[in-house]
Parts: sequence; C-alpha cells; structure tokens
Amino acid sequence: MMSQVPSELSFKKGKRKYLFCADSKGAESLYFLVQQAMEVKVPFDFLVIENESDSFLDLWLSQQKMGTYLFLSGKWEFVNRLKNLAFGAGFSEYEMKMNVLGSIRKKLICCKCHGVNDVDDELHITCKHCGLELDVSTHYSRRLEAYLGYSSI
Repeated sequence: MMSQVPSELSFKKGKRKYLFCADSKGAESLYFLVQQAMEVKVPFDFLVIENESDSFLDLWLSQQKMGTYLFLSGKWEFVNRLKNLAFGAGFSEYEMKMNVLGSIRKKLICCKCHGVNDVDDELHITCKHCGLELDVSTHYSRRLEAYLGYSSI
C-alpha cells in the first residue's frame, strides 16, 4: 500500500537526476528543493506544466533514465494526472514524492455493494448506492485508484 499523498516534501540525496513538475500553484513549493539540487550539483529539470498534452508528457517521462527522481506539486487533478503518467512511463511509487495543494478528491469503494463514492476530507460517509454507513480507511488500491470503505460500527 502506498501513502497516496505525503504531507511534506523532502530532498532525497543520491539520485541520478531530479524532475520537478508543478502547475502554476505548486511551482513555489518546489523552489527549496531546486536549491538543494543546485547545491549538490546534480542534474535536474524544472517544468511548470500548464497545457502540455499527455502524449508529450508520456514521451518526456519515458525518456528519463533509471535513477531519476520525480517531485510533483500542485492541485490534486494535476498531481494525480502526472502520477499516473509517471507510473505508465515506468516510475515506481518509490521514485516520486507528491505535494497536493488544496483538497484531495478520493474515490471510496463500498465494502458491501462495491459502489464508488467520491469523498473529500470526510472520515465517515453514507454509501450513495446502498445506504451503508462507511468509515474511510487508509487501505488504498493503486489498481482501482480508490480507498476501501468499511462498515461503520
């Protein structure tokens, strides 16, 4: 299970190259990491992504060499999109860190009916498909891109 969104970014020394990717809101939060990369004199790319196509980003990510480390920062939709493109290009969850600005829109799978519910920061919801009271768990499925909702006791 992967921690979906780490709350803090920290510099990981010893990587071959660093990629810093942000939307317009997330760029500022990566500057201190860029400074650390410059201090240790390792190669890096800093990319503020606005309207680049998925095909361009997929090609760019898949051309990176092994040992490249990815930092993502921005709104949930941006970070989730880039994370999925990075997974498709061969990055693992251990080769990236993410910083989400604002709320995170999660999918929650009901343990009873397997219906999909959307949640923000709630800890308890009522399944919109079967009406079961659910607790939002930390069990995350990368395949389903969703958390499991357990029956509330």
